[in-house]
Amino acid sequence: MILAPYFWDTSDPNWFKLGIFLSAGGRELWNVDDKDKDKAILKMLKENGFPVLGLKRQAGLLLASIDPKANLSEFYMWDEVDPATAQEDVWRIFTIPAALWTCPVFKEHFWKSACLAPVLTPVLSGALEGLGPAPTGTTPTTI
Repeated sequence: MILAPYFWDTSDPNWFKLGIFLSAGGRELWNVDDKDKDKAILKMLKENGFPVLGLKRQAGLLLASIDPKANLSEFYMWDEVDPATAQEDVWRIFTIPAALWTCPVFKEHFWKSACLAPVLTPVLSGALEGLGPAPTGTTPTTI
């Protein structure tokens, strides 16, 4: 199962930020065993510095909503590594003009140009539709 930690930061009224945590220098998505329980995944994420707001399972994908106020200096960023050869896990941050986010044409082109895995794009798109920090239906992060 794909594990996709992400955050959606709308604290700046002019610019939204979407962060997605990727492996292998940003070329791959994280994977976990389908049999792993949410409690074990939450524990693993917490031990690795991810302040999880909630989890949402959906057809072979586990979205982990991360607090947008997380200390990202503890992680590598996508622009700090060579994406062709790096093995580090990285945050890839997209900065999106808030005024354009409501435009369906902009959204369509944004998702195409983001070059994210096809399995991830429709789920993240749906999760961000309400512009909130976490997708609807997340489970509380109790361990």
